Amino acid sequence: MSLDPNYPRDLIGYGRHPVQANWPGRARVAVQFVLNYAEGGENCVLHGDPGSEQFLSEIVGAAAYPDRHM
Repeated sequence: MSLDPNYPRDLIGYGRHPVQANWPGRARVAVQFVLNYAEGGENCVLHGDPGSEQFLSEIVGAAAYPDRHM
């Protein structure tokens, strides 16, 4: 594999000269909140489905059956 010497981005790093972030209000920390929301579309015997979800189990090869995987 050959590297293109004209690649538009410096991938070597910054070494002794790290990037100086210019955050609003001279803040020193950036915080990011991540929310994962599962829509609940899987089969659930508690909601009246005839069998449990077979693809959301830690049990390898689990088959659907009319009870909860515990």
